[in-house]
Amino acid sequence: MSSMQADSGALVRIGDLIAAGSLAVTAAVLPDGALERQVSWVHATEQLDPRPHLRKHELVCTLGSALVRPRSAETFVAALSDAGVAGIALGLGEVHLEPPEELVAACELAGMPLLLLDHGVPFLAVNDVVLRRRTQIESEARRRETALLSRLLAMARTGAGETALLSAVEETLGGRVGKVGSGASRGLEWIGEAPGPSGEFMEQLQSVLEFTGLEHAREASEQQQRLGQLIDLIASGLALPAAILPEIEAHGLDRAQLRASSWPSGSEGALGRHGIPGLIGVTSQGVVLISGPNSEESFRGLGLVCGYSSTVELGELRRALSEARSALRLARSRGGLAGPDQLVSLEALLEQQPAEHLSPFVEQLIKPLLDAEEQGRVELLSTLRVFIDADGHLQATADRLYVHVNTVRHRLRRIRELSGRDPLSQNDLVDLRIALWTAERRKAVEHRLIRPFHR
Repeated sequence: MSSMQADSGALVRIGDLIAAGSLAVTAAVLPDGALERQVSWVHATEQLDPRPHLRKHELVCTLGSALVRPRSAETFVAALSDAGVAGIALGLGEVHLEPPEELVAACELAGMPLLLLDHGVPFLAVNDVVLRRRTQIESEARRRETALLSRLLAMARTGAGETALLSAVEETLGGRVGKVGSGASRGLEWIGEAPGPSGEFMEQLQSVLEFTGLEHAREASEQQQRLGQLIDLIASGLALPAAILPEIEAHGLDRAQLRASSWPSGSEGALGRHGIPGLIGVTSQGVVLISGPNSEESFRGLGLVCGYSSTVELGELRRALSEARSALRLARSRGGLAGPDQLVSLEALLEQQPAEHLSPFVEQLIKPLLDAEEQGRVELLSTLRVFIDADGHLQATADRLYVHVNTVRHRLRRIRELSGRDPLSQNDLVDLRIALWTAERRKAVEHRLIRPFHR
């Protein structure tokens, strides 16, 4: 009993052995599809049940010395069928001059190919044919893989993406490429019938895909930078919105229904991975996405702060960009998303302002009131707060403070004297509201607690 062939990736077919003129092999039993059966090993045995020593796809060579008793051929074929061998090669002339009828019948019943070797043909000759054919198959496979890699590289240089490259591989080799692992240990695996491509090919394919990914990332980054520069020009009025129309149309967006959204710097990667349809531009102030009107819900899935505009037509894109940037400033202050409906309030307007722009309101209007409270213990700031909350109604302010209305009037006059702003004047009250909001916001930030602003 012996196995006469080392394992290899390339598999020979039964049809290759029959076609080999050096063997003079004839077929006694050849079921449907038998010519395509794969042969991976040549195994010689005279055992009646050699299953412990067999592997799938082996061609079992025998002189048939164990097939001389009744029902022995039936037992032998049943054992080989159970092992999943490729077929049987019976050497004639030593034990049997003709294939036993019982063996032929058992092979026909089991669908087992039965090949006949003329007297004097050694089993090693069968092994030699298998090895030569496997070498030839492997050589052809390597040439095919080399040609395919050259084609893939040409496709990659012309901008083909990973999907197109893998489709070309699968179409040529007749299987499917899967991905295994993650991060630095991520690799490729072949899903399909053996033998499949070589390990060297899979390694080179992974390198091509990595190269393609890096090239596409670089090209996408350059494109985003170019779009960002154009968006900056449109936002500053140095370019007309129509300048971006080709990109709008190329991405299938409706020029009559556009929405601009602003994102923090570095968000372009997350936006690209999230797959929101639209134009991504890296601008001098952050990242801008120009998308369709129904993209608001998609924004929430990213977990980033974002400001977005109302839906506009292309000619109003500059206004939409300004609106989105204002909304982003508000979103940074509050967290989450902010849209156009949240911009139309005094609080929203103030939250967008840099702290240094509002500091004079505190220094000029609030500090004199604080100094007066420290000296005379007059409740000027609390009275101003309640007066604002009461929408400027004197009696309501007095009721909430549990004082006489004349006391409220006296305190408001004192505020006017110290700040130069009359709380009973609508214009002056706006200045005081801004000053008080800024002071309370500053205090809240210091204590990490923001008190809501009541209109």
